[in-house]
Parts: sequence; structure tokens; C-alpha cells
Amino acid sequence: MAKWRLFLTVLPFTLLFALAKLAMHRLGWEPWAFDSLTGALFGAATFVIAFVLSGTLSEYNASEEMVLQVVNAVETIADLNSLSAASQAAYDGAPLQRQLANLLGAIESWLRNSLSLEQLTQQLDGLNLAFGAFKASGEGSAANDSQAELARLRLLISRMDVNRSTSFLGPAYAMLEIFLVAAVIALLLIQAELFAEVLVVSCFLFTSFTYLLLLIRDLDNPFQYDGSSCVDADLSPLTTARARLQGAGPTP
Repeated sequence: MAKWRLFLTVLPFTLLFALAKLAMHRLGWEPWAFDSLTGALFGAATFVIAFVLSGTLSEYNASEEMVLQVVNAVETIADLNSLSAASQAAYDGAPLQRQLANLLGAIESWLRNSLSLEQLTQQLDGLNLAFGAFKASGEGSAANDSQAELARLRLLISRMDVNRSTSFLGPAYAMLEIFLVAAVIALLLIQAELFAEVLVVSCFLFTSFTYLLLLIRDLDNPFQYDGSSCVDADLSPLTTARARLQGAGPTP
């Protein structure tokens, strides 16, 4: 049902629009006829929707890629840890392995709003102590590479936090909303010889415009996870990687 959530959300607004269109027809408040200017208005509205949707989709895809980059950074540190444990008999890689698995769980909890950014940062800081064991065991290059991956992790988490609190194309939304309001008003004012025909087409266009506006708003925050969004970024790579580090099956 998730893929139909937006459509079901739009349906009550479509019903209200249909009632408003019927009322204006009964009152004779339909002074417009469809002409080239009206067609240009709908064309401009469609162009603005396509422009904003394209930009938002691009940023959404980049946000989904961030999850994979987080997993890649953690697994790279885990690989360095395993190599150090294999080459240095005195080095025990199990504690860092557990820390990395817990870190993936903490990142997922933070994204799902059950852990604060400060608590997540404390877990990231705790990795520095584990990296010290690299140097103590003679694996200085592994320690340096791990620090580089940790820096990448901090950057990715900061970008995720910014994406959650800001809009990708905020100024473009104002123009989008202006065109959509103008298009809806035009749909209400347009008349045709067959009222049933203009009613069906107008309701279809209204539903499409409103659906796309809500979709863009939903895509604008790919890290929402509050039950109201149907296009949140997929966090399953975090769960899978965590289970792999723990050496167990998928976590519930």
C-alpha cells in the first residue's frame, strides 16, 4: 500500500475540486475557453514540475548513495582490522569488529530518530581508541587508512543531517506553487460544450499536478522515517552489513 499512499492522499482533494468545478458550472462562473494562452500556462506548469522533480530526484538518488558509502567506509575499516589481525598475532580484532557492528546499528537508529546526533558522534569518537591499537601492533598504515575512512564517515553523516533539515530546491518550490495555483484556477474557469468531458479532464489534471507536488515534497526529505513518507532512502544495506560483521543472520 505504500506506493498508493500519495494517490489516496490526493483523492479527497480531487473530490473537493470536482465539487468546486460543479458549483462554478452551475453558477455560470466559467468565462474562459481553452486557447493558446491557457495551453501555454499548462505547458509552463508542466515544465516547472519536470524541472523541480528532476532536481529533487537527483538529490534523492545522491542521498540513497550516501547509505551505501557509509556501509563501504565501515566495511573498509573492518577489512583493515581483519588484515591486521591476520598479520599480527598479538593483535585482537574482535573488539573493533564489535564496535563497527554497533556503529552501523547506531547510524540506523539515528536515521530512524531513536538516537541523537550527539550520541552517534560519541560512538564515532570511540573508534579513535580502537585505532590506537593498530599503531601499537605496528600497523601504522592501517591506522592512517582507518582514520581517513572515519573522516569520510563524519562527512557523510553531516551531509545526511543537512539533508534532513533543509530543502534541496527551496526557492524553486515558490515558482512551482505559483504555477500550480494558476493552473488549478484556470481549470476551474475553463468551459467546454460537454461539461462531463471538461470535468473528467480537469479532475485528471488536478490529480496529476497535486500528486506530483506531494511526491516532490516527499522526495525532498529522503531520511524522514516517521511513517508519513513512502519514498524514504533504503536502510537495508546498514542492516545487512551489521549482520555480516556480527557473523549472524539478518537482524530483526
